[in-house]
Amino acid sequence: MDHRMRVTSALIYLLLLFFTQVYTFIPGVDGPVIHQEALEGGNTTLLCDTSVDTSADEFMLLVWYKNNVPIFSYDARNDHEWSSDSFNTGGRLKADVVSQPTAITISALRQDDQALFHCRVDFLVSPTRNIGVNLTVIVLPSQPFFLYEDGNKVEENRIRPFHEGDTLVLICLVIGGRPPPRISWYSGETLVDASDGASDIPNVRENELYLPLTRENAADLSCRASNTKLAPALIANLQIELYLPAYNVSIHWVGGTDGETLTVGKPALVQCTALGSYPQPDLSWWLDHKHLTQHSNQTWNSKLRRSVSFLEVTPSVVDNGATLACVATNPAMAPSRGSKADVIKLNVTYSPIVEISRLGEGSLNSVVELDSLHLECEVRANPPVHRFRWYFNDSKIIPGNIWGEQTSSRKLVIEEISKNHAGSYSCAATNSVGETRAEPLSVTVYYPPECSGPGVTLIKETIKCNVRALPGPDTFFWHVQPLGLDVQHLTTGSPLLPLAQITGPLSGTIKVSCEASNGISNQYKACQRTFSLELLRPPQPKQCDLAYELGEFHMRCIPVENATYYEVSVWRMSTSNSSLVLERRGSMGYGARQEPLAQGVEGGIPMSTGSWLVRGTLGSLRPADEAGAAACNRYGCSAPLLLRPTEYLLEATEPPWWHFFLERDVGISLGAVVLVVVFAVSSALVVRLVRRPRLKPPAPVIQVMQLDDVTNYLDSISEHIVRASSSIRSCSSGYSERSAFEDSALAPPVDRRRKPPAIWRESWGVPPPDVTLTLHRESAV
Repeated sequence: MDHRMRVTSALIYLLLLFFTQVYTFIPGVDGPVIHQEALEGGNTTLLCDTSVDTSADEFMLLVWYKNNVPIFSYDARNDHEWSSDSFNTGGRLKADVVSQPTAITISALRQDDQALFHCRVDFLVSPTRNIGVNLTVIVLPSQPFFLYEDGNKVEENRIRPFHEGDTLVLICLVIGGRPPPRISWYSGETLVDASDGASDIPNVRENELYLPLTRENAADLSCRASNTKLAPALIANLQIELYLPAYNVSIHWVGGTDGETLTVGKPALVQCTALGSYPQPDLSWWLDHKHLTQHSNQTWNSKLRRSVSFLEVTPSVVDNGATLACVATNPAMAPSRGSKADVIKLNVTYSPIVEISRLGEGSLNSVVELDSLHLECEVRANPPVHRFRWYFNDSKIIPGNIWGEQTSSRKLVIEEISKNHAGSYSCAATNSVGETRAEPLSVTVYYPPECSGPGVTLIKETIKCNVRALPGPDTFFWHVQPLGLDVQHLTTGSPLLPLAQITGPLSGTIKVSCEASNGISNQYKACQRTFSLELLRPPQPKQCDLAYELGEFHMRCIPVENATYYEVSVWRMSTSNSSLVLERRGSMGYGARQEPLAQGVEGGIPMSTGSWLVRGTLGSLRPADEAGAAACNRYGCSAPLLLRPTEYLLEATEPPWWHFFLERDVGISLGAVVLVVVFAVSSALVVRLVRRPRLKPPAPVIQVMQLDDVTNYLDSISEHIVRASSSIRSCSSGYSERSAFEDSALAPPVDRRRKPPAIWRESWGVPPPDVTLTLHRESAV
């Protein structure tokens, strides 16, 4: 039996060698391939499906190959197993051909076990089945270790102290491993760097870390190396001593407050806690950037890394809203890197602090009439103000009237201010602590000029514009219209306008209007008034007399006050004998020094010897006539003082009997009669000359001579009487031939020398009897 078995095994081995030499497994062609990994030194199980497809078939033979070299076989026909002695050293190959699928287990894997394994299954009926298994044997790397950037090894995986924010430069190295391992840096379970690579040292891989250190990533820093999922990663932990600032600083009130609220003047205790600092921090207190040194010593808990400090404060009004800060500083670090602070805002309660301000443009204490006035009650208060009151001249402002309805808010608004709003303003604010009233604010209301009283008054000879304004006006515009004249426009710098500045006569009435300006605005409505200037006229003369001198009546008066000239007039009874009618008027002038007409007092002024007299010529007066004397100035004349001539003066002024012919009517009548007589006589002479017989002369020669030629001609015949020339002189109303030229300043010179008769005859010849000489000369009348 043993012999038979040996023979069978030998036969199977020979068959396997034969088929190996002639058959090679091709993955994917001859059968599927399964990839499988296992760790070096471990074991792995290779599976092969030996089940039949039909009940008529039968499993006969199973053979496992390594890289096409048989390492194990099983003959189901005789239940015989076989294994290669070179592979199955130490009995590390075990087979399980009973279970389905069948399996072989390889233990104590070596690196050379990494190969392509496949199983070959033969059946009675079905074709041969091939299944491949690509086995990868994983070789783990060495434990990671650390090097400084200068190449020195980190001993005991502990490095020197670092500050938070410093950059850690460290190299993690791993030797060996198949496949090559991946080296990663972790902070706790957080991957911080996976950029590994091959080192300059053969069969060594490394990962150089550049890590800014923080509180979070430096607490549990490790290097991990892994090249398979079949085994956990190899981990090397790193201990780092890291200087840290406090990560949390907080302030809490522990006494003397109402919640978070402080009261002015009441002490309060506050606590500052700092956590996470290493080493122990220094705690300092600051109030609005001012260092507070009066605080308790701080305590330190190294296990919890907790530091505590206390501070007692007594707040004032200015501390409301101030910032209170607690700063934790790590002494092992620079202040810019090792400081942490907590800041709170103080809430200090106090009664209102009130001040009045004005909104908008303009001065705080002045406003122009009709402009708006917006006053605001500026308040600092904690808690907030819940009520406002406004006061005017120390009296509470009640809504309505000139104030409007909004008088209980922070703002007092007067849309159109008037003079009645000028005065002192104040506001009061109230909160739960108390009420405070602001200092009064005096407001001045500037307003344009406006008429005061009658507006325009006349004082003697000066017109005054009565206006009121704030500030006082500095310019006055006048519009003056004397009776019967155009309007005159004047400008003055004072409210007084002398009448002397008005041109033209000022008699009767004068219409005056004035407007003022004070730099704020011009006067809206002019002041107007019409004055009668009769009161400015001089008084009526009181001491006058009539005199008859040099054939004329004269009026003589003593001058009166305020008179610039005088008028003399003659009043004659009307035809109905019912009234006096002005006959003529003239002026009176100052005469020589005279004796007074009467002794006494005039106008309260004693009349002394040597007063001036005013004289005026009246001409002639009739018994019923009256002579008047009036004192005048530019404003008109006084009522005339009427005087009637006495009978004595009238008798002295009676003319002689022949004076009758000098009267106007009589003289005109007599002149007309004389002219008629002269005309009749001249006509008779002309008719006589025409009827005188004469020889008929040859054709008449008419010669027209100029004025100078006629003059020469008259001089040459002055000894002869010529009828024609006599008629011309008669028409000249008694003037001689010389008078017409000699009386004229423009008359040309005349040569009065006579020519001899012979020359006259040679020059002119005997004048024909019918020659008429025409003289171009104007009559003297």
